[in-house]
Formats: sequence, structure tokens, C-alpha cells
Amino acid sequence: MFRIGDFSRLGRITVRALRYYDEIGLLKPVKLDRFTGYRYYSIDQLPRLHRIVLLKSLGLSLDDIRELLDNDPPVGHIRQLLRVKQSEIERRLDEDSGRLRQVEAWLGKINREEKMPTDIDVQEKEIPELGVISKREIGTYEVTIDKLADELMNEINRSENQGRVVITAPVMMLCHETEYKEEDADIEIVVPITGVVKVEDPAIEVKTLPKCRVLSVVHKGAYNSYYDIAYVYAAIYKYAEENNLELISPDRELYLNNREEVPEDELLTEFQYPFEAKED
Repeated sequence: MFRIGDFSRLGRITVRALRYYDEIGLLKPVKLDRFTGYRYYSIDQLPRLHRIVLLKSLGLSLDDIRELLDNDPPVGHIRQLLRVKQSEIERRLDEDSGRLRQVEAWLGKINREEKMPTDIDVQEKEIPELGVISKREIGTYEVTIDKLADELMNEINRSENQGRVVITAPVMMLCHETEYKEEDADIEIVVPITGVVKVEDPAIEVKTLPKCRVLSVVHKGAYNSYYDIAYVYAAIYKYAEENNLELISPDRELYLNNREEVPEDELLTEFQYPFEAKED
């Protein structure tokens, strides 16, 4: 089972929304600790959460969504709703192309069973200490990751650093949040380097990340495919639970290739979650 913060990250939905869904009976936790008040959720609840997100994106009210889901609609009915929405979006493609891609992605996913994939390969890895150049900022994932990465690369490529600095590993994000936030997320981007780098931006830090052991999964596909990435994190949590491991923040996302050079479905992202053995 997952605490509410972890479940919010899996479903890419805020803790506030999950609490509200609990209050109105739309998605109740499988367990409520009577002593601490903590809410706990199960991986089996992800399909219902996915459908809530999907139907909400189609413009349905939460009351209508609850009534629809409680009546256990067939997949064909949901597929029909999606195709109607797809037709609407196609008529205003120029101004709404982003939503069209989202609905098309759901059409591709709805035809397969929403069960946790069995082919996610979780590996234990030893990561050495890394010298990095780093910048940390509060913002949105959609904007801040690229912004910070560009600022770090501009700093590395300044004339004063030419021939003095070597990039030793892919750009990575350190996620300092324990729950999903649509805005005001605590995001740190780092670029592993060797050499002596001179920086002008006072917000940029040169430091060393300590060595650690991580659970690692390499994911192939778009960065924003939250349906797939939810199950990557679920596999990591499941592996940790089965092997009595304690996950440690911040977790890391390594961007192994460049979306300007390969198609979205060829993008490779490595998810690394530091861990230590739980005490008996």
C-alpha cells in the first residue's frame, strides 16, 4: 500500500485532490490509520484514478464521473466518449492540439488491460559520487526542467570554461518533493562534470553528490507519458517493499538522449531511487 503522497506521485494528481475525492466518495483509500489519520491506497486503485483523470479531462463533473464509474461502464462506452471528444478537438486543432494528443494517447491505452506490467526490470546499482554543477528552483515541471538545463549548459559553454570542463554523465533532475505538485514544485537540475568550472550566476552551485545505491529502471517513451511512468514508480516501490528496502529522497531522473535528436517514442529516461536496507 502507498501513503497519500506516494500515491499522488504515481497518479500525477495533487494530495489535495485525493483528499477531496475521498470526502465525496469518488476514490476512497483502502485503509485509514485510526491512530495517525494517514490514508493508504493500493496499486489496484490506479485504473479507477486513471479513468477519473480521463473523464475529468472530457469535461464531466465529479458527480457524473462517480455515477458513471459506480455503474461499471464497459470499455466501449468510454471509447465512444473519447472518439466524440477527438472529433471536437480536430475541429479546433490549431488552438487545442495539446489536448488532442492527450486524448489520442488515452485511445491508445484504453484497449489494453490496466494491470501492472510484468516486464519492468528493476535493477540495484551502485552510483559513485558525482561532481556536478547544479541549479534549484521552484516552478512547474513542464517549464522549469528545460529552463534550468539550458542555464546550466550556457554556464558550462562560456568561453572561460572551454577546454576546462568535461560533462561526464547525462543531465538529471533531483526531485525534492514527496507529493505531486502542479505548480511550485521543488526542482533541481544537475549536470555531472569534471574539471574546474567558473560560474557567474550566484544561484548555480558546484558540489558533489554522495555515492549511493539505487533502484534503477530505464523507460523508453515520452517524458510526459504519466500512465507508463506511474507503473515505473509502482514497480520500484513494489521491489523495495518485497526486498525490505527504505527509499530515500531525492529520487533522480536521468535523460539519456535528446528529444531534439530522436522521436518521442525513442526517448530514454533512467529513473533512480536511492535506498538503504530497513532495520530489522
